[in-house]
Amino acid sequence: METAVVILTGGQSARMGRDKAGLVLDGEVFRTRLTARFRTAFDQVWIAGPEGLPDLRPGQGPLAGLESAFVRTGAEAVFLTAVDLPFADPALARLLTERMGEKDACLIRRRDGRLEPLFAVYRRTCLPHLQACLDAGRRAMGALLDRLDCRMIEEDQLPGFDLAYILFNVNTPEDYSQAKKISNSSLQ
Repeated sequence: METAVVILTGGQSARMGRDKAGLVLDGEVFRTRLTARFRTAFDQVWIAGPEGLPDLRPGQGPLAGLESAFVRTGAEAVFLTAVDLPFADPALARLLTERMGEKDACLIRRRDGRLEPLFAVYRRTCLPHLQACLDAGRRAMGALLDRLDCRMIEEDQLPGFDLAYILFNVNTPEDYSQAKKISNSSLQ
């Protein structure tokens, strides 16, 4: 199955106060870092946004990025990840893609019940559902997930993957400082 990776760079970055895609970790800009990481495991890696795959519906959030990915790439499946996950692991992305089976999507469910819709794989069968959500003004990922047949991979079914590390999200200047500390300690 042809799977494209799409790195979401949109978002307002209100809590960060600046564009998160341009943050630097270990001498690499986030968007460049993630693109290079995912190119080791996937043939197609795209940046969602003006510099790569511009949204068909600007300002409408991750659903619009996913819609654009399906329309503009022609891929059968899209692995969606956010640019503010600087430690995102392409091996885990590949595993989720393999475990999707015939479902519309494959997501991780954390121990506390939270889903990870911005580190997940979606099949093209999602396109009419996500377009219906956007047409109705329902921009939340949960609105889409409610319409899909999803495979949920429980956190405990992923031994060997440190999800606290892989899914560490950089939303604030404090998170960014913590990411630098994490990166420095992993280099030692």
